[in-house]
Amino acid sequence: MSERLGLSIFAPRQKMIDKIGEESDFFFARLEDMKDSFIKNFYSQVICCVIGDVNDFCGSLTSKNNIFYNKLKTMDKSSARAIYKATGMYHTIHYLASGTYKGKDPLDMLEGFREIYGLTEQECKSFSHFAGSYCQCEAKFEAEFSRYAALRIFGREDVGQSALAYINYYFSNSYRQFIEANQTYVA
Repeated sequence: MSERLGLSIFAPRQKMIDKIGEESDFFFARLEDMKDSFIKNFYSQVICCVIGDVNDFCGSLTSKNNIFYNKLKTMDKSSARAIYKATGMYHTIHYLASGTYKGKDPLDMLEGFREIYGLTEQECKSFSHFAGSYCQCEAKFEAEFSRYAALRIFGREDVGQSALAYINYYFSNSYRQFIEANQTYVA
């Protein structure tokens, strides 16, 4: 029936959205070994946030500036995991900078982030760079992080300003929704 309604054109895009969602299994499996319940719950929610954002935000908003929607068909396993890593990095930096971390030591959260997301040495350096950038100038951080995400997720730095703005909107909206849905992390 969906083919009669013309909905079969969405099938390839939905398959890619589903594949990105399936990559969450990799990160959820890494959560199982986490002993700190706060860190485990925090990153479980971040991973769930990505799944929701990919379904609701990236894959369904058609716009010439929605780089996620426009590049969804060309994404592979590596770029799908990059969405999870970049979102985890963005949320972690913003959360720690807010000063509301409820754990004993923010370094525990950073170590948990590194372990769960399987960060490479270069990704750890990038995290340090962006954390420092955020503390120095939040606006500069947002612009640099959008370029970094474009490179990591889509393999390109040469995206237009409107696409970079959309990437920034994706991450800032994702974090805002994450905090609204998880008030226990900031109360």
